[in-house]
Amino acid sequence: MASEPQFRTTGGRRANRRSIAATVQFRAGTRRANVQIRDISRFGARVGGVFLVHRDNRFYLKLPGLEAIEARVAWVEEFEFGCEFIRPLNEVVFDAVTRSL
Repeated sequence: MASEPQFRTTGGRRANRRSIAATVQFRAGTRRANVQIRDISRFGARVGGVFLVHRDNRFYLKLPGLEAIEARVAWVEEFEFGCEFIRPLNEVVFDAVTRSL
């Protein structure tokens, strides 16, 4: 849909990413697992995990102190994938989340 956010593939970033190493919960339908967040921005994250995901798949990430966040897979490379949050994190919420990770 045209109204949904689109992941930038031009090499430019909408926001700086913060490198982190945090384990969070991943949920897609009945599949659940702990996955590793490698870096994060207000708009998305790079995730390491064992699940087979495909571009444009939708799923949820449970970050500390927040309700599950809906995201979509933007790219996949072996056991890592990039995701875009359907609703970007508020700047204050983002700062709080990254301090807690």
